[in-house]
Amino acid sequence: MGFRQLFKKEWKGTFPVFAVYGGLVTLIHLILLYKNASLVKDIVFVFSLLLPAILVGVLAVGTGFYQLHTEWRSNSIYLLLALPVRGWKVLTAKLVAVVSHLVATLCWILLSFSLSLLRTQWADLQNAEWSRFWPSLLNLTAHMFWMYLLIVFVLVALVQFTFLCGQLVARMKWLFMIFAFVGSLWLILRISPPLASLLLWTPDIVLGSEFDVLHSGPFLILFLAGACLIGLSGYIYDKEVEV
Repeated sequence: MGFRQLFKKEWKGTFPVFAVYGGLVTLIHLILLYKNASLVKDIVFVFSLLLPAILVGVLAVGTGFYQLHTEWRSNSIYLLLALPVRGWKVLTAKLVAVVSHLVATLCWILLSFSLSLLRTQWADLQNAEWSRFWPSLLNLTAHMFWMYLLIVFVLVALVQFTFLCGQLVARMKWLFMIFAFVGSLWLILRISPPLASLLLWTPDIVLGSEFDVLHSGPFLILFLAGACLIGLSGYIYDKEVEV
């Protein structure tokens, strides 16, 4: 079984979770559409877009942990360990499946919002005061999207590493996993600033206008941290874990 087959297996296994979530979000959109006249527009925006987008990220991180937990609980981990596939590939397939569902669900939330609630607010968005901000808002939204995906990517890699660390001990697994998660997160946050200072030569990220910029170094460090976590988790998966 190659990477593509592993990805398809994980994608099909986690699809129902995100499909149900997408359906619930659409139901919320319909309820808000029915109650739209009596609600403040800020409340509609928060409960129709902002909150669902945040919660699906939390769902993705939880799914990353649940994938491995299910493998151990159902003993299907024996089948994976018997495959001639490196551990990092198995973990990457799980992570990519989760992130792809995250992207698809975010797109579904946006589509559902556009077909239901956006048309009720379209007149306000088309006025002259808003129109001049559209290019900057679209630019900012695009950058926030990939930053959000990067953060979820690192957190999913972190919970995979956390779970595998818990399998290294025979007792008090959950306590060990908590220490592994908190310690790893602290280490990433602690070493990111000094390492990012070594990447001052990397280009800046322009947010909305040329006067609003972010240094790309910290985001490169986050990506490398996620890649290192996958590699370390793969080593633990291959060499150290006993099932």
